[in-house]
Amino acid sequence: MRVIRLTAIVFGLAVTAVMCAAADGAAPAPGVDLGTRGVRDGSLRYLTLPLGRRTLVQAVQVRGGRVARFSSIPGSYGIPVIASDGSTAGLSWDGSTLVVASTRSGPNHSRFAVLDTLTLRARQTIELKGTWSFDALSPDARTLYLIQHVPTRNSNSSRYYVRAYDLAGSRLLKKIIFDTREKWGLMSGSPITRTTSKTGRWVYTLYTRPGGSPFVHALDASARRAVCIDLPWHGSQSRIFSARLKLAGGKLVVHRAHSRLAVIDTKTFRIST
Repeated sequence: MRVIRLTAIVFGLAVTAVMCAAADGAAPAPGVDLGTRGVRDGSLRYLTLPLGRRTLVQAVQVRGGRVARFSSIPGSYGIPVIASDGSTAGLSWDGSTLVVASTRSGPNHSRFAVLDTLTLRARQTIELKGTWSFDALSPDARTLYLIQHVPTRNSNSSRYYVRAYDLAGSRLLKKIIFDTREKWGLMSGSPITRTTSKTGRWVYTLYTRPGGSPFVHALDASARRAVCIDLPWHGSQSRIFSARLKLAGGKLVVHRAHSRLAVIDTKTFRIST
């Protein structure tokens, strides 16, 4: 686990922001971003900064850095980091909703705040028992996808379920989101990088899986379903940590530097190497 400290001047006050992230993917989740990278929506970037017992939320112009609007919410929250490459998330495709994760979540409880991006005020607060982390939002911002982490004796592995939370009904759905071709919904692995389709419907995440092979988790954020695509792989998975995902012409390309590791058809999910 690494801790990055950043000191910023906010309205004349010196604020120290901290970002926690897993150095090797062994932690339950990559962590949260506080005042460093934020999450971008067009010309705006949304940032969070600790402010005593509250969190300052800002919408900042990408060009020039002017603060377009700001607010503060009670508690300590950050922008979700969803992969080891530093990828952040939390914004709905339509830009109306921002989900932030508590920095003080522990093994007994986890907390999330759902914000209106126009006012940057909380619409609702979600508290769940156990260790949970943000995964994705549906394009219409009605479904929040969460990772429910399952405790293991091996600190170098991460086992989890993908769950759906109905934001409109304020309830956690019993159904586990998994590839129905598999026998069970419990998964293992650590997220490396992510890309999303232009409509926000499909969310593709590349995972490394100790003791197995790397795979791509394709989440249909509109239909609450998922497909897992195992990548053909031999030997050490160390090279996969520098891989990235790219969508082009109906294909999902897993590439590293200038070489293609795999090409996935986004309709059939068949792989060519």
